[in-house]
Amino acid sequence: MEKRLDTIDLFLKMLSRVSITPDDGGLLEYIREYLADFDAIWVNKGGVKNLFLTKKFGDGKHLSFAGHVDVVPAGDGWSSNPFVPMVDGEYIQARGTQDMKSGVVAMVQACRDLEDFNGRVSIMLTSDEEGDGTYGLQILLKHLKEIDLLPNYCLIGEPTCEEIFGDAIKVGRRGSINGEIVVYGKQGHAAYPEKTINPIHQVAPILEKIAG
Repeated sequence: MEKRLDTIDLFLKMLSRVSITPDDGGLLEYIREYLADFDAIWVNKGGVKNLFLTKKFGDGKHLSFAGHVDVVPAGDGWSSNPFVPMVDGEYIQARGTQDMKSGVVAMVQACRDLEDFNGRVSIMLTSDEEGDGTYGLQILLKHLKEIDLLPNYCLIGEPTCEEIFGDAIKVGRRGSINGEIVVYGKQGHAAYPEKTINPIHQVAPILEKIAG
């Protein structure tokens, strides 16, 4: 097992991995090696890697940390290589610093340092959160249910704040849903609107309900 690194050094190592969805850039395997005394379960599908690391300390409840190591592609506005971390005093600039390799390094280091816990601890990581998410943590959770290893509690290390970074913990968060609405109108002349069906009029009440 690799020696324990200073948290900032571990953070810089993670940031230097080019882990653009769904490629983890080898980061999940590195984390597995860093937490070598944890049992590892891989659930991979469709080019996506999902890693579950767990260690039983006692017979109590199962607490899990969850997150992702993938990032969206960097835009054109960078003045430096986004995967070469730049340290400027108290600030670190790189792709994925906030979303969410800072959270991942905090969870990994917490697992590494944990010694006294009356229960099971685990960490769930995926390389497909920023993408479609089709083969992300949902298939890992399905597998954990099949082998009776679903956690009792889960802490997701995504950046959460109301005023400043990390100032709040939220109990549950909104999800998202994508879909299409198709509305068919009836073509006609603007001089005779009563003989046509305007799709804008048809869809407006639907959009109002969705906006809720």
